[in-house]
Amino acid sequence: MTTTAVPRSVGARGGAYRVYTLAWAAAGAVLLWRSVPEVPRLPPEYLLFAALSVAGHLFFVLELPGDLRLSVQAILAPVWLYGWRAGPPLFFLTAPLVLRSSRDPLRTLLYFGNGSVWVAAAGALFDWIRPAPLDPFTWAGVAALLLSGCVFVAGNLVTAAVGRYLATGDLRLLSTRFLSQSALFVFAGYVPLASLLLLALHTGPAAAFLAVGVWLLTAVALKGLVETHRANEGLQEALRELERLATTDPLTGLWNRRHFVQVMAAELAGHARTGRPLSLLVVDLRSLKYINDTYGHELGDRALQRAAEVFRHRLRASDLAFRIGGDEFALVLPETNTAGALTVARDVVQLLAESALDGAPTARLDATVGVATYPEHGQDPDSLVAAADAALYRAREQGTSVAVATEPPSRELQDLPDSPHGF
Repeated sequence: MTTTAVPRSVGARGGAYRVYTLAWAAAGAVLLWRSVPEVPRLPPEYLLFAALSVAGHLFFVLELPGDLRLSVQAILAPVWLYGWRAGPPLFFLTAPLVLRSSRDPLRTLLYFGNGSVWVAAAGALFDWIRPAPLDPFTWAGVAALLLSGCVFVAGNLVTAAVGRYLATGDLRLLSTRFLSQSALFVFAGYVPLASLLLLALHTGPAAAFLAVGVWLLTAVALKGLVETHRANEGLQEALRELERLATTDPLTGLWNRRHFVQVMAAELAGHARTGRPLSLLVVDLRSLKYINDTYGHELGDRALQRAAEVFRHRLRASDLAFRIGGDEFALVLPETNTAGALTVARDVVQLLAESALDGAPTARLDATVGVATYPEHGQDPDSLVAAADAALYRAREQGTSVAVATEPPSRELQDLPDSPHGF
């Protein structure tokens, strides 16, 4: 198995990526030049590994997170058997398949150079550690297999991730978490399989055929595992998008009324445990009808979007803004008492009034705000929303921009129609 970077966009590449790729390719070319004279001296079994490498690139290329690719090859087994010079020719042999699938010369060069250098390093380390003659069943033999496998997997993966970073600028590819998780997956799926092939060839032809069968089954299983994981990630992303669409107002990008109902219940439950205040602002963009009638609904939509921008600018990160009706919004202010909510309400009214709409010189974003605070104006979602609605109605009647709920809110609502915001 080998990994290589898959750049997302040719336009994202800079000179550093090209230099990086060409440097690795040049190192691979030197190693290939030193390896080619040894190929005729290798035993016929070497052709088996060449066939497995080609098959791995044709049928078992796996997409890993971060747009890295994993091709299922038996590249370490021939290096363990015949020395590091057995590795670079196999990367040269499969490079055209990489180019065929990616149509990316730079990526192909990085694949060839990266793989050749690290397979040579792993082979050299193996020759230095291993017992002579090799006995895979001794502690020295096991150490040689594991350490050389670690060098190849880690070096190959880091080189590919750095190349991917230079191509895209995505720093997540260099994170310890990403590299460690990817390295564990590649090592667990690769080194044991290469060791099995090595043991099989030590045992005899029948075991070698069995090992090839195990290689094929393992390759199929790994491909299925990775593709299932990617399918699950895609499903989770689709579910998150559906949830976002179900809880977000598409015009303004604010949370919608459905999410408002859920959030109010959860927030009040949390504040009931702590005893801390929470304030609710119901905002009526009362000039929206004039804007729609005078300038058309397209400008009315822009007015709603501008109001959403004002809310995002003024509110804290912990505050929440919702569009709960055509021209009505709700602002939930955790850990905020009535005095603090009044300050926010007045700021919102002023910022809206100062907002200009291109193409509408006489249009103003005039708003009326009703303010209610937990627990003095209501201790559950229904009563708190009713109190803020009542304050909004009273502000309209009095011709003011902001009004605060009075206690108890039920008395204020005796002569009012059913609240449009009630649950």
